[in-house]
Amino acid sequence: MTDGAAPGRTTALALASLGVLLVALLVAVAAVGMGRGHPIEPYVVTNLVVGGGYLAPAAVIARHRPRSSLVPLLAVGGVGHLLSGVGLAGVRPALDAGLPGLSDGLGVLAGVGWLFGLGPLFQLLLVLYPDGRLPSRRWRWYPWAAVGLLVVSVGAQLVDPDGVLATGGLAPADLALTAVAVGALVGRYRRGDEAVRGQVLWLLLAVLVLVAVNLERAVSGTGPEFGLLAFACVPVAMAIGILRHNLLDIRVVVARTVLYGALVAALLGVYAVVAAATTWLFPVDRAGWGPVAAVLVVAFALGPLRDVLRRGVTRAFYGRRADPAVAAELVGRRLGDAAGLGDVLEQARSTLRLPGLEVRDPAGEVLATAPPREATGPPHIRTGYAEIALTSRGEQVGTLGITLRTGEFSLHRDDSAALSVLAGPIALLLRESALAEALRTSRAGVVRARESERALLHRDLHDGLGPTLTDAAFRADAAANLVHRDPDAAVALLADVRAGVRGALDEVRRVVYGLRPLALEERGLLGAVRERAASAHPLPTTVDAPGPLPGLTPAVELAAYRIAMEGIANAQRHSRGARVRVRLEHRPDVLIVAVEDDGGAPAGYRTGVGLRSVAERAEELGGSAEVVADDTTWLLTARLPLR
Repeated sequence: MTDGAAPGRTTALALASLGVLLVALLVAVAAVGMGRGHPIEPYVVTNLVVGGGYLAPAAVIARHRPRSSLVPLLAVGGVGHLLSGVGLAGVRPALDAGLPGLSDGLGVLAGVGWLFGLGPLFQLLLVLYPDGRLPSRRWRWYPWAAVGLLVVSVGAQLVDPDGVLATGGLAPADLALTAVAVGALVGRYRRGDEAVRGQVLWLLLAVLVLVAVNLERAVSGTGPEFGLLAFACVPVAMAIGILRHNLLDIRVVVARTVLYGALVAALLGVYAVVAAATTWLFPVDRAGWGPVAAVLVVAFALGPLRDVLRRGVTRAFYGRRADPAVAAELVGRRLGDAAGLGDVLEQARSTLRLPGLEVRDPAGEVLATAPPREATGPPHIRTGYAEIALTSRGEQVGTLGITLRTGEFSLHRDDSAALSVLAGPIALLLRESALAEALRTSRAGVVRARESERALLHRDLHDGLGPTLTDAAFRADAAANLVHRDPDAAVALLADVRAGVRGALDEVRRVVYGLRPLALEERGLLGAVRERAASAHPLPTTVDAPGPLPGLTPAVELAAYRIAMEGIANAQRHSRGARVRVRLEHRPDVLIVAVEDDGGAPAGYRTGVGLRSVAERAEELGGSAEVVADDTTWLLTARLPLR
């Protein structure tokens, strides 16, 4: 049981009990009026429904979010509506009973209750929705402004119910607060994540229903009173948005509501304009053609107008998914300036209005996400997830993961078409990143290999040649000191010096030949490889060259020799076959070095350090190396570019 479960149940029970008592009171007062022959006024019914429509969502939200500041505001609004209904229902029965003072008091109660129900606190609800907090610290003035306007309105209602302030003088201030509240909701929608946008869209749907039902009252000031029942949709939508915003794909509902609502409004406007224009332009006897002309214009304008509005609404709610070419162009512009794969994903995500995108490598590791993981805040319920393979040159280089919009459980065909177009540039960028990483790894390997060779050379000179030359120098000094006193000892020391110098020369030759074999200098690549193959054992080794080898650079010649030597040594140590074959082949701009034996790879074979060095040597020159092993053949092939 959570810490807020018990307080939530208590608050919900208290609100439900209060609602039941007030509803019972309102029904009792209305029954008294009906018993005296007074019909129930429409506003009594609307207050009853709207008041209950406030208190019921307040109790539900309190059960799950007891600390939300929306709960007391909804409760005050519901109590205000129900008390307003009590006041309206009791005015006439009080007059019949000869209690004019009570009647006046109930009238004031009706007016004040209405202010608490649909006054400035209603706008404050919009600003605090959906998390019960202000959008930022800069909005701290708004609650004070709303409460101040409410106090002034209530004061005007109590002091002078028929005065200017009580009868519309505060309407501009109320309208200004409403406009600011709408701006707060727009800001939340634009800055919020997918969950917040879904919550705002639920409220937007309720407002659209409210406006559509009460449009006549808003334009003319009169209309059916029961249209006010739609105000109950607002708190109900708030409760759904806060607790079950992923109940369905609210984008589809709102988008179609906006589309067809705008279409109907536009067509009615066209009809009215055309009909009025014909009435004004033509004489009275011909003005009857006005409605006919208006109908024809509306009929011809229906299709194009619907397409225009549908594109606009789709772009507002779903981005550029209906136009994959434009989406690809927008993302393509970002490719040149992007700091990384994450920037490209963010551009694609915002272009298609998707909750989230991520790219995974073939092993499943996440390479980039949009928005970044640390910016997404607490996790929300994922309604759906889809994947698109990223391929380049026929090879899958990764996977594009798509977090679907709230209420969607499969990828929409328009989203799929747009993302399939975008997958190409993203796959190219992913391949480019992989190649860049491979290049960095290769360069790091080159640096390591060079440092390893330097360390080996340093050790050979320091541990081998250095002590030998030092010893020879000491013995030469000793011989110089004995040359006059003991010539025989001096001659013996000089013999030791001569032997030490010869040993140093051998060491120098070994180091030099290690850097570049002497056989390579004397016999060239083909001859040096054949010399080594002739002494290889236990397997006989042959060397073939289908054609003459061109003049090779020292780097290519040395790399080819080292690769051939490593291949021969590996085959001699591990092969189960009977022979080894080396092939040196010159093709246009490339030298191929292949070492093959007929024994196949042993059980549990894995590439070792030697063969990895072969790949590094080939990659240093911009070439490549690969090993193909099966049960009957083991083949090492290296391709070294000649340019």
